[in-house]
Amino acid sequence: MACLRTHGGPLQSAPTAIFLRPPHVSAPVDSAQKDLVELKARYEDLGKARALLAGAEHAATVRQVDTYFSLGEQRLKLRSIEGAKEGQLVYYERPDVGGVKESRVLLASIPDAPAVREILARVLPVKAEVRKTREIYRFQGVQVHLDTVRGLGKFIEFEKVLAGESDRDAGRKQLESLRAYFQIADDDLMASSYSDLLASG
Repeated sequence: MACLRTHGGPLQSAPTAIFLRPPHVSAPVDSAQKDLVELKARYEDLGKARALLAGAEHAATVRQVDTYFSLGEQRLKLRSIEGAKEGQLVYYERPDVGGVKESRVLLASIPDAPAVREILARVLPVKAEVRKTREIYRFQGVQVHLDTVRGLGKFIEFEKVLAGESDRDAGRKQLESLRAYFQIADDDLMASSYSDLLASG
């Protein structure tokens, strides 16, 4: 068994097989850890959001498939993009609260996402598969996602990478400012992930 540390908590055991790969799959080509502040909300009028993003950099529009695996209180997903073999393995720690929240994300680039998915599905139950079209913008130093999620609807998400401990308060204030700019109501703030919403029916 291997151990994973939850945010601010004790080490917990996890199946060692999570980190194994078949001989024909090379080691991940890149990995990173990021501390973020983020906010997610329902946002049915994506046309309005695009108008408010006038002048922002439109980085990409992609169709993503996120496969979430059951891992107790911990969170693990494999992200792939339609038409691409490569993907990302993502482990993250995040509280289930609405509004601006902090998260820690560990990313590993995967050269062969289908092979890794097959391995993980043999050792961990698949919790949910989330299919979405994501428009990615860069706006005032924040990454903005406009998501159309199959079976759930339309959403907006803000993510800001924290440069350090001193950046936390400024990051939170910036996301609250964006929330006001996009006129996001309290009732539209999301506490749960897309996978939790799909799993709950």
